[in-house]
Amino acid sequence: MAIPPHTPGREHQVRVNGLSIAVTEYTAISAGTLPLVLLHGVGSRGTSWWPVIDPLAERFPLYVVDLRGHGRSSKPATGYRRPDYAADLAALLPALGLERPALLGHSLGGLITLHWAVSHPDEAAGIILEDTSFRGGRNVLPAIDGWLDLNALSADEAAAYYGRQYPSWAADDCRRRAETITSTARGVFVDLRVEAADPRTPADRISPLNAVASPVLLIHGDPDTGSMVAREDADRFADVVSQSQVVRIPNAGHSIHRDFPDAFLAAALPFLLSLEGAPRGGVALPHPDTAWEAV
Repeated sequence: MAIPPHTPGREHQVRVNGLSIAVTEYTAISAGTLPLVLLHGVGSRGTSWWPVIDPLAERFPLYVVDLRGHGRSSKPATGYRRPDYAADLAALLPALGLERPALLGHSLGGLITLHWAVSHPDEAAGIILEDTSFRGGRNVLPAIDGWLDLNALSADEAAAYYGRQYPSWAADDCRRRAETITSTARGVFVDLRVEAADPRTPADRISPLNAVASPVLLIHGDPDTGSMVAREDADRFADVVSQSQVVRIPNAGHSIHRDFPDAFLAAALPFLLSLEGAPRGGVALPHPDTAWEAV
């Protein structure tokens, strides 16, 4: 069961690109100086990071963002392509007074971070991607259609669906997830579907990443248990991104920080700690194909 973190959080609104973006800041007394910005996945919100907030906040000042169209941020009718989100990130960082922060993106949050990083190749101290899929196009349409269906339900109906689909989830978790996806702006999923169905949308999401100069850690699970990262894509990612490390969490699915928080932190924390005080240009990374046992 995901419970609210013990670390006090301060939520406030930041105006960027004509929108109001909700940001919750967590800073423990013992935290270091490297800021860490957290970006959630599609149809979610910043509270999805609750399972790992306390251990991360002990070491880093956290800035947990509700993306446009999600949570308590503005919900315009349209404007939900990756360039739109990345433009928000580009404006949000200076608005928060952050220079060379570390970035942690789950799923869509990872895609947004990468889109930003291609144009800002050395402006992040480091980047962590959690189960960020490198495959788009028509193969993702069934998943998007499922999100559209859930978005159209009432919160009660969606909570009942999650209870049936994930019987191990606590009722509070089902309810929280239901309220999050049903309150997400419908345009989020509509724009995502239009992009996926458009034959002009580039199918290769990896080649442009050779421009990224910041150190990058990709944490992914196994496709057989719900991960959205194909092993061959993870291997190619490691080849294309010059300063990259890939960690596979065996038996993990798509939301590793929720389902396997200890294994997620075992991979993420050493990487983040290595960034503190590191010179521009990166840090020494371990072998780019490490597997942690998720227990």
